[in-house]
Amino acid sequence: MSTEPARPSQVALPTQPVRLRQNAISDRTHLRVTGDAATKENAFPSSSGHASGMSNLQTQLRVEAWVRNLSFVKSAWLDVHVFDRDGRLLTSETLPLRYTHAAGDGGDLFVFDGVVYQGSVATQGSVDPRPDARALQYRLYCEQGARVYTDGLQHWCELRTDAAGG
Repeated sequence: MSTEPARPSQVALPTQPVRLRQNAISDRTHLRVTGDAATKENAFPSSSGHASGMSNLQTQLRVEAWVRNLSFVKSAWLDVHVFDRDGRLLTSETLPLRYTHAAGDGGDLFVFDGVVYQGSVATQGSVDPRPDARALQYRLYCEQGARVYTDGLQHWCELRTDAAGG
């Protein structure tokens, strides 16, 4: 994963990048990503290391974020866009992060860990083809005291092709 400027190498520039929310205050002292990873996995299990011949390709994202304690009540979320190789938008969502624990340094840790795009599914005798997700972009936000903060970055990750997924 990387942060702005997002210059994809294997994927065309996004036709609809994740835009900064209006009235969001960009301030990296209020929140920041402490870890992130995006993967594409076959959700159908194989038995004893042997491929099942079925596929259920899911793009998963895990983001851990630190949020400064300005108030007891706070929420954190991501605006996520998933793109194909040509930079076309496949899906966009706003996804909540859940509180995990106090960081002990004047902040709290929040996490999102879940599926952000359902790709193609193939079972015996049936195929549900879907576009190949090749990149995702997200922005991090939190709300405290009726103010919305962001780290101001477009976080970017490229994904392997479905053909390489197996």
